[in-house]
Parts: sequence; structure tokens; C-alpha cells
Amino acid sequence: MNKIKQIKLKHFKFFYGEVTIDLERNHALIFGENGSGKSSLYWALYTFLQSVFKADPSKVQKYFNPRHDENLRNRFAPDGEDSYIKIVFEDDHESISEKTISNTVVNTRPTRSDTLVLQATQGSELINYKLLSKVHDFKNPFKIDLFPLMDKDTLMFINFREVLVRHDGAPATANAQDWWEYIRKGMQPRGKMHEQPYKTFAAAVEKFNTELQFYFDSIVESVNEYLEKFKQPFTISFDPEPCTYDAFEKGSTTKRNHKTIPPKIYVHTHFNHENLAEEKRLVTRPHTFLNEAKLTAIALSIRFAMLDQKIDSSNLADDTAKFLVLDDLLISLDMSNREKVLDIILQEFSKYQLIILTHDRNFFELLRHRIKKFGQEDWKYIEMFECEKDGIPQPYIKESDTYLDKAEKYFNLKEYEIAGNFLRKEAESFCKDFLPKKWQHTVEYNLHDLNGLIQQCLRFAENAELDKVLFEELDSHRKFVLNPTSHDSYDVPKFNSEIDGCLKTLKALREIKNEPFAKRGEQVEFELTTADGANTYKFEIKLEDDFRLLKEPDRDSVISKGMVNYWVTENGVKGELKHGNENLKSFYEKNYVKSDKTKNADYWEEIVFTATGTQLKTERKY
Repeated sequence: MNKIKQIKLKHFKFFYGEVTIDLERNHALIFGENGSGKSSLYWALYTFLQSVFKADPSKVQKYFNPRHDENLRNRFAPDGEDSYIKIVFEDDHESISEKTISNTVVNTRPTRSDTLVLQATQGSELINYKLLSKVHDFKNPFKIDLFPLMDKDTLMFINFREVLVRHDGAPATANAQDWWEYIRKGMQPRGKMHEQPYKTFAAAVEKFNTELQFYFDSIVESVNEYLEKFKQPFTISFDPEPCTYDAFEKGSTTKRNHKTIPPKIYVHTHFNHENLAEEKRLVTRPHTFLNEAKLTAIALSIRFAMLDQKIDSSNLADDTAKFLVLDDLLISLDMSNREKVLDIILQEFSKYQLIILTHDRNFFELLRHRIKKFGQEDWKYIEMFECEKDGIPQPYIKESDTYLDKAEKYFNLKEYEIAGNFLRKEAESFCKDFLPKKWQHTVEYNLHDLNGLIQQCLRFAENAELDKVLFEELDSHRKFVLNPTSHDSYDVPKFNSEIDGCLKTLKALREIKNEPFAKRGEQVEFELTTADGANTYKFEIKLEDDFRLLKEPDRDSVISKGMVNYWVTENGVKGELKHGNENLKSFYEKNYVKSDKTKNADYWEEIVFTATGTQLKTERKY
């Protein structure tokens, strides 16, 4: 599969000189403060992909031509120097392809032997907060109409089932944008209604409406599946109003308008609440009733369903570059809604190369934390800042340091107090990454302080049968290095030694792999026969916690302990519901020792997921 290896920009928008952003085929999380060039990077990718639809190279070159009114060159770029956007792609076999758009070169258009950028455009999506906000940027009297938002943005990615037949004999096409560009202009000049050209045009309008209706019927189920994943209490439906051409003017039965009136694609919501009367469940103007988080969920669900449909309907090669670029996507959501959306993006779109940009430092750290939770290691963390060189403002781009990196940096500089502060931040970050969410809070659902978090890590590690030594070391460091009050007056040689020890402990703790394994609500089971062969027992276990896969260096992986409900069926007779806090390994082994030993002693082999019948080991990544 092709992925982006490098993005090279020269004199484009805020980028002055040549700037190379190395992704090395990884996903990228990019923090950019306001004015740092983050949006310029988004529009560079957008401009690059859109270039495949412009048959006339001059319509692309104008963005880099200093003499063109629509140029996007950096205002400080010296005359005579080229401006460009280059993307370097690399496939699984390390084969490199570099594509360029500039004032002199546009090699992104498809040819018989090279469709790399076209396929990438068909397999990718770029979404920013401005696009999402348009979905609910309608005044109270008006309904949400998707069609104006699709024109020039998503119509070009929709291919109808039928080929457009034109009255002017121009080349046939199935592309929805081409259909609309033809219909939008009307007949020039308008033909006579009884003649064939007029009939051909009228037939095209009718088929356009039919195909557009079919398209939205085909994605509505997928939209509602995403809404369910976002845990929204409603579904949506589309209510298209057809496009018309040469309709009667209002109030007349003889005079026609000779115009094309665009279609409307209205969005309605249907609430699932049983205590609502049927007529109250339907909301035809959702933006007047729903908050911004729910409207954003609708907008995202529609865009993601469109992306799924685009991929399914495109004849994409196996090595197609597919990337998803999201710019300040969740800026309007509260923390709980952000986490829901992030989890879906990280799980559902992991096969895409994700490029996520944000100006929100807290969101940057939250997403970094979520990525670690999912055990995804193929990410680059990049920070962008505005700087000034020789009086010229431009981006300063660097790979983001972790708290541990910063602690080590200041330790080597002998800035022990600063190093200690970053070690404290790293310790808190590690504990939050390591612990399931419910372990991070007290019974009153207040977040534990660092002492509480470390004690919880100790208990969680013990429950999972991990080696406790490193966690005990961290607790001992808490009493001196990680205690901010100890930084006021300290013995330098001793503090040097303690900082060094704490660094080593936290580095070693970060070597423990930790990722989701089985979700709350899933069910697993196994069967055993008693030693005398007289009785067969089936154990059905419903997970009431999210279970994690944990792996220490040089030790076998284990599954964390958690709450379960379970039933034991003896010789076909199901017993009463029981519950407890169980380790699946221990639960299996304590019952296995009483069995006839004909089954495998390894619980990875014998415990299966009830829904699929697959063994636990199928989900074991390490």
C-alpha cells in the first residue's frame, strides 16, 4: 500500500522556502498554534488532491504563478523562485513516487500507466471544522439542505449507475459532478419542448433526480450505524426535493422559468425515545433542537458513510494510498464526546493513513493518550510554531517531545528541578495510560492524585499477575523525586541519583505493552469434563469490564482482571447467575485442575468468544 513518506512545500501560503515534513509512512498527529501554518498544510493537501480533476494545467499552475490574481504563493517569496507542493509516496516494497504541482509542473493527472494520485483522491478524505459547521449553519426557518455543501466538494466522488446522455453530443460520463454541471447551466439556447434535444435534456434532469435519490438511499443505513456508534439517541433520514428545469413560474400554468432549480437534500432526525409520541419523534429542522455535539455527530456520520460508499464503489488497486486528513475536527465537542469520536476514528479508520491537525494543546495530549491506549505505535507527533527569521514569519516544525524526553533533556543539562517536574508529569501520564478509566477515580468519581494513581497501578498490576517491582520502585520515587515539595531544598548528588533512578524506572514501565483486548458486554466460554468423566460443565462468562492485553518484556502476555457475570451449565442444565472479579487465566486453571485433563491446559486455546467461536489467541497480538 502506498503511503505518504514526505510532504514538501515551497513558498506556498505561510510556508517560506522549502519545508519538508517527514511522515515516514506513519500516521501523524500535528499540533499547530494559531498562525503556525497548520491550515496552510491542510490546504496544500487539498489543493494537491483536487488537481487531478483539472484537465487544464493552467487551472492548477495559477496557484503558484506570482502574476495570477488567485495565486497562493508566500508573500515574501523572491521573484523568480519556484513555488510548489510535492508529495513523496512510498509503497510496501520501498518504491518511491514523487508527484508535483507547481507553476511549471503538474504531473498528478492520471495517465494510462499512472493513476496513483487519482486513486489516492478517490480513496481519501479531507474534513475540517468549517465543513462540519456548515451542516448546522442554517437559520431557524430553514431546513438543513446538504446539496449546496456537496457541490464542488463531494459530488465529484459520486458515480451514478447510468451514463449521462447529453443533447449536445459531448463525451459520456457517470460522474455526479459532471451531470450537475451539465444540468445547472440549462439549455443554451433553450430548445423547443417537442424537439429531441429538449426531451434529451429533460430526461437527464429526471435521471439525475433518480440517481441522487438512489445514492442517499444507499448510504442512510451506514449513516445511522455511525450514529449508533456515537451513541446518539436518534436516527436520520434524507428527504430529497428534486431538481427542476423550465418549471412553471409560481402562480402560472403557461409561463415557464427557463431555469434549473437545484435539488434539496433535507436531513430529518427520528428520536428513539419510547415515551415520545410518534409525531414528536420526527424533527424536520434538527439544528433548532439539537446541540452542537449532536449536529457534529450527524455531520461526521454523513461524511464517514460517504467515504465508505466512495471506497466501495471505486475500483481501487490494492496499493492505493488512502489517507484521512482531519483539521480541528472536534473543536466544538466536550471531552466525553471527543473520546467517543476519537475511539471510532482510531478503530474504524486504522487502515487509512491518518493525519490529524489541531491548534488545541489539550486535545493533542488527549489524542496522544488515546493512541497509546490502543497500542498504536506507528504515529509521528509533530509540533508547529510561528517563528521569524530575517524578519520573515514562517513555520518552525519539530517532532514533539514526550514528558520523558524532556525530563531526560533537563537531567543531562543538570536542571534537576525542571527534570523532576517533567518526571511527575510523565508518571501521571503513564498511570493514566496504564490504568482502565474506572481505576483512575475514587468511589466519589474524583480523579486520584498521583499517590492514588500509583497505588492503583500497583493493585492493577498485582491483579494481572505482573511483576510489581517496577511499580514499587515508582512508589518509592514518588516520595522524593515526584513530590514537588521536596524540590525546594535538596542534596544535589542525592537528587541526581534519584532523578536517574526515576528516569530508568519510567523508561522500563513504558516498555510494558498495554492495549484493549476484549470489550465490556462481550461473552466468552469454555467446556470441561470432570476427572471421572461423569459430568460436563460449560462456563459462559459475560465481561462487565473492558479487558486489556498486557505484555512485559521477556514474559508471556496476560489478560487483565475484571468484573464478570457467569453461568455454569452442568450436563445441559444451566445454573444460576454468578458474578465476581476474575482473571480469565486463573478462572480457567482452577477449574481445569478438577477436570479430566483432556482439554488443553492453555486457556488461550480453550476459551472462545461466544459470538464467533474463535479462540482467545486469535486476538492476541503479542
